[in-house]
Amino acid sequence: MNLPKIHQFEGVPLGDDQQGRANWVVLEGYFKPQCGGTVCVNLIRQPVSHDFGQDCGFVEAVPSRTPYYRGDPVYIHVKAPCPPTSSPDDSAGTTSQGGDNAGQDAGQGNGGQDAGQDNGGQDAGTDAGTGTDQGASSPATTPS
Repeated sequence: MNLPKIHQFEGVPLGDDQQGRANWVVLEGYFKPQCGGTVCVNLIRQPVSHDFGQDCGFVEAVPSRTPYYRGDPVYIHVKAPCPPTSSPDDSAGTTSQGGDNAGQDAGQGNGGQDAGQDNGGQDAGTDAGTGTDQGASSPATTPS
């Protein structure tokens, strides 16, 4: 699939207010024909720095690859700052919001890299097998 022609959205508000949510639904409509009447891609609102338009106004759509396929993310760049979504709307399953480093920061903020060491992950199995014999071996069988 290829991006629909949506250049007329330039500067259109796509924030969390009533007007922005209504505009988001209209934007989703441009992706439905290629998907058989539903939104089959993951539209992700992504704030970016830009020189024109209002905050949270549409700048461009950027697919993760070209052509893109069902289930692929398509980043909807909007002028930063863009307030976080406070309540999901009916299309919450097909849209989400993330910043430039949302995925990276989430893992680091939760101690992802050090979690195993802090929880004793490196030493957890060091002495676990000592103190018991290795078990009895069964006799070899010969083919008949």
